[in-house]
Amino acid sequence: MLAVVTGASRGIGESYARQLAARGYALHLVARDAALLSRVAGDLRTRYGAAVEEIVLDLARADAAERLYAEVRGRRTAPVDLLVNNAGFGLYGEFADQPMPRIEDMLGLHLVTFTKLFRLFLPEMRERRSGAIINVSSVAGLMPLPYLSLYAATKAFMVSLGDGVGREAEKYGVAVQTCCPGYTDTDLLTGSLAAVSARTGRPAAELRAALTRSNPQGRLVRPEEVAAALLFLCGEGSGAMTGQAIAVAGGEVM
Repeated sequence: MLAVVTGASRGIGESYARQLAARGYALHLVARDAALLSRVAGDLRTRYGAAVEEIVLDLARADAAERLYAEVRGRRTAPVDLLVNNAGFGLYGEFADQPMPRIEDMLGLHLVTFTKLFRLFLPEMRERRSGAIINVSSVAGLMPLPYLSLYAATKAFMVSLGDGVGREAEKYGVAVQTCCPGYTDTDLLTGSLAAVSARTGRPAAELRAALTRSNPQGRLVRPEEVAAALLFLCGEGSGAMTGQAIAVAGGEVM
């Protein structure tokens, strides 16, 4: 089985890649940081004997989806069984204060590249009448959040498109699922808190504690918990599910 995982060099993407490798998947891992990606890929080869291809690519680029698809087609030795749309980043602060280049990067990654990857990989799965596409959205995609308004809007787009395409694709035997993690203890969250701290003067530890208190379970979600949900969504036991948006958020969204 072959899986393509974007945003695979750390956090949820790395954790999911590890779980897939442990279950015998061949992997095409995609990230923009070559050093981090190489570290992850090397460890998966050593630890699990996994067949891993590294694709270094900034998915916010206008032609990123086409380049990724061409890379996968050029390297693969088997059909793609699983596409994981995990790459993304946060943009915290009042919408009117966000710099346009960062807005354009977020729209390019969360909307344009995401949509194009759907369009490029789905037809061959549909023709083969098997396969799965899993999108990693956010609880922000299920409820509007102040100071994360653009991020939430793009993540809501992912939920909506995944639901609609899932309903279209199910008759072809292709499952489309969306996972919506809550605040997850990753490098991405740490970096976001540091940026907010620098802008507001509030200590990062205080900001992290506030997020923790806001969760009904009183903690942050662990990346491996999200990866376990993703593993279920593409596994044999999820055959009756498609077009779902599953929250992994410690009760933050029911």
